[in-house]
Amino acid sequence: MRKNYWIRSGTISLLQQACNFIVGFASFFFLVRLTSKDDYGTWILFLSTASLIEITRNELIQNALIKYVSVAVEADRGNVISTSFIINAVMTALLALLLAGIAPLLAHIWNTPVIRDMLWLYLISFFIVGIQIQFNSIEQALLSFKSLFLSTFLKQFIFLIAIIAAYFLNYRLTLIQLVEFNIIAAVAGTFASWSYVRKHWIFNWKFDFKWAKKLLNYGKYTMATSLHATFSNVMDQMMLGGMLSPGAVSSFNIANRISNMAHIPTNAMAIIVFPQGAIRFESEGKDAMKVLYEKSVGSVLAILTPAVIMLYLFAEPIIHIIVGEKYLDAIPLLRVTLLYCFLIPYGRQTGTILESTGNTRLNFLLVLFTSSFNIILNILLINKFGVMGAVYGALLARILFFVVARHYLKKLFKINLWAPWKYAIQFYPDTYHKLFHKDK
Repeated sequence: MRKNYWIRSGTISLLQQACNFIVGFASFFFLVRLTSKDDYGTWILFLSTASLIEITRNELIQNALIKYVSVAVEADRGNVISTSFIINAVMTALLALLLAGIAPLLAHIWNTPVIRDMLWLYLISFFIVGIQIQFNSIEQALLSFKSLFLSTFLKQFIFLIAIIAAYFLNYRLTLIQLVEFNIIAAVAGTFASWSYVRKHWIFNWKFDFKWAKKLLNYGKYTMATSLHATFSNVMDQMMLGGMLSPGAVSSFNIANRISNMAHIPTNAMAIIVFPQGAIRFESEGKDAMKVLYEKSVGSVLAILTPAVIMLYLFAEPIIHIIVGEKYLDAIPLLRVTLLYCFLIPYGRQTGTILESTGNTRLNFLLVLFTSSFNIILNILLINKFGVMGAVYGALLARILFFVVARHYLKKLFKINLWAPWKYAIQFYPDTYHKLFHKDK
């Protein structure tokens, strides 16, 4: 049963990440050709702001709902779902008011007046996606990933079709029109999620204070952890926009987008490990976490390593082919971002294991410490090295997280952070055996 879960869920999750990347990368490929360097930088600043506001809401709701629906008895599931939905609605309304208020300030800081209108219009999709997150979380809690795959794919695919049409029709899309296409895509994705979750949907309009306390106590740390982690990532771009220009944001983002080619297995593994980790911790205790962590990181490293090597060796022609002569300054940035790709699986799975075992406060403090260090480095290094300073800061911050996380994982679960390489070596023969040789 467990083997079937990993094969089935791993295949769906990896397929989801691969499709998301392919469609998202195609959108990026055409978008950099449809926009000027400054307009593309403005679009990235908009997405960075939107991601922060969505992470704040989604992480308060998502992981807590997955955890408690996955372990709750059938009689309690309706109360968990209803209580979570009401918390979601209240949080969405509060964050929408906050974003509407700060949009003019952000437009002033980045000297980009259009971003105010973009953020105000985006609030429509923010409400729609809040409903979709609720649907997808219920499906994940029941160890199903089909709705997550389809809804995410549809959102990205509709946006891609709009950009491709504009490119071949030689039509110059405005930034406001890009936001409008995002709204249409969000509606389609939410309907897709509902088509899968409706058979599991239990809603009784009851707000259960006991479950609300559990959901919020759990969710507040996962929200804070993810918010700080995302803030650390997008703050590089936000700081570049304020300290340099939207054009500098473009080059930095190009390097990160290309290095994200190597992150597909990391994201896929994190999605399937979280619900499995919560279940196995409840039934088997801490001992199961050591093997789960080391094997999941090892599997990712096995797939990641050849991809990173290829991208590093061919960084220059890859930049030429994907974005053209306009972004040649992204070549050295790409090579440095690839260096910390090897640390990302450790960081991502550390957060996943800590959260699925209830150590959300520790995970929050680790990320807070690292992200704060990253921001300080950015202030110092961007002033000295320009765009390259932001990349150096990200690398040093991830090294620090690796060192500190090693101490706590060994203390809590006796995890050896070098052990994943043993599983990485075993990954290919083991995978070949599972796929082509039936158990006797």
